[in-house]
Amino acid sequence: MKKKADIKRILLIGIPMLLLALGIKMLDDEARILWFERNGTNYTRAQFYLFSGEKDRAFSVNEDEEVRIEWEPELKKGRLLLSVDTLGDPIEAEGADTITFSAPESGQIKLHVKGEAARGSFEVRWSVEQ
Repeated sequence: MKKKADIKRILLIGIPMLLLALGIKMLDDEARILWFERNGTNYTRAQFYLFSGEKDRAFSVNEDEEVRIEWEPELKKGRLLLSVDTLGDPIEAEGADTITFSAPESGQIKLHVKGEAARGSFEVRWSVEQ
């Protein structure tokens, strides 16, 4: 009997606390529900039930190196946008795309993934060649 009472207390306290935490997280215009992320030296990928907000990554390049970025979103709903800060003019891609450019100077290439009530997954891979 005591075990049943303990389980009821956990459920009565735990579930509302979890819902409260999710609600507070969603109030700040950024939500990541069931977010599973994997990062490597030349890629980042994520699967999610809900993603609203931004995910940033960066990598280094030297002047005149050739940069290739492969963007592969898979959406069930919502919107995903990749923005690439190329140390020059930014480049944006919404659907699956391959972006190539020559680095105008040495520095950090910044990748910004923006989700708007998105459900699905994405993968970004990059390579740098001299």
